[in-house]
Amino acid sequence: MTTIIKEILGELSGLSEQKQRVAASVVHALWSEERSEDAVHAEWRAELDRRNAQLASGEVEAIDEASMESFVEKLVAGEG
Repeated sequence: MTTIIKEILGELSGLSEQKQRVAASVVHALWSEERSEDAVHAEWRAELDRRNAQLASGEVEAIDEASMESFVEKLVAGEG
């Protein structure tokens, strides 16, 4: 068991029994969602597929983070 998990369990053990049950159900729901094959909704999956196809075909080009930050700074400054 990792240190962080031990710390979380230690914190949870200080809660009332009812709050521990609520926390456990939230953790379980998050864990289940993370492991679910349906974690990505069909609409989002279609959008991801569309964007990947655009990248693969050369229709759009990805830019690096620094270029994006520069672009956003220019927009905020009213230069774009």
